Amino acid sequence: MNAFGYVYRRVLWQFGIKRVKKRWEVANKELQVLKEAEDLLGRVAWREADDVDELTGEFWQLRNIEGQEQELENEIERLTDENEGLEDEIFDLTEDLHEEIDQLVEQRNEVAEDVDQYLLEIEEIREEAAEIRRRFDGHKVKYKVLKEQNGSDEDLENIQGVLKGLREQFNERKDLTISRNEQIESVETRLLQVDEAIHAKRTEIGQKTAKISQKIGENSKRLADCMAKLGAYERERSDLQSKIGLYLSANPTGTPGLRKATQKHMDLVGRINYFRKSIQYNQRLAKGA
Repeated sequence: MNAFGYVYRRVLWQFGIKRVKKRWEVANKELQVLKEAEDLLGRVAWREADDVDELTGEFWQLRNIEGQEQELENEIERLTDENEGLEDEIFDLTEDLHEEIDQLVEQRNEVAEDVDQYLLEIEEIREEAAEIRRRFDGHKVKYKVLKEQNGSDEDLENIQGVLKGLREQFNERKDLTISRNEQIESVETRLLQVDEAIHAKRTEIGQKTAKISQKIGENSKRLADCMAKLGAYERERSDLQSKIGLYLSANPTGTPGLRKATQKHMDLVGRINYFRKSIQYNQRLAKGA
């Protein structure tokens, strides 16, 4: 609101058209806009305020904050890059080791299949041996009966030949069973060795990734600290820039240093001063002054 608007609304006030609530609402909105404009002026003009004695403290505090922020941003970038590299290292490490583990698991499955095959063969051999034993016992009884009943020598010799053949077949099955058991023991030893190798690889993954993860955790904590400090500096910087903007807008042409700081931003200074007067007019109208 300019002076004409104030006079016009002051006349309306005399006729009972007050709109007090509306004036306060407008004044409060303009206060918010004024604060944002002062902050903006401080952000864009503070670097040209180095020759303003009244702002020496704020100017050099901002220069210090700017340097501190740059250091923090560099550290944040370094830590972020390092963590990304460490995460890639974990990925590559686990991928390589998992490939080795997959190969060992495949080898273990092949060995386990060998054990299963040997067990099946042993079961078949035992069934054959049991059948041979049954036939052997039958012929043995037959031989005994014929001998007691004075069977012919030829029959007895034939039965003895059959018994001898069955005994040899049984012994072969016995030897095969022993051989297969020895093979199973050998394969089970290999199976145990593969299991131990798999366990060792998994332990290796855990140990290596734990160290890298610990470093990532330390970096993440440092990152959080840097971000917190950066946030504090940003709030302090915003406050100092706001103070500079307030002073520059109130004293835009008082000294050469002030003129240097505001000459590029006079349009913004003009808007700030307009809102200051408008706020005063709206507050006076709201109070009936």
